Amino acid sequence: MTVDRQTLGNLVPLAAVVIALAEYLFDHTTPRYAGPWFWIALGTTVGLLVLVQVLRFTGARGTTAAKPDYSATTLIRRRSDPDDRG
Repeated sequence: MTVDRQTLGNLVPLAAVVIALAEYLFDHTTPRYAGPWFWIALGTTVGLLVLVQVLRFTGARGTTAAKPDYSATTLIRRRSDPDDRG
């Protein structure tokens, strides 16, 4: 089995999160969701995620300036135009 670089790059942060969560769960025996701050933080996080998605998909699209065409075929066509040969 071969693992390409992209898969490996995706697995490394996932492994780090799993290790961090495991260490946290081993250190804290009382459930986090027992306190009100957990629910406040969870609600705020979900609200921010929803807000980001709403802004992403409904945000006004700015007008982008047209980029000049520097492709090789365009430059060759410009040089060989019959109008330029006077």
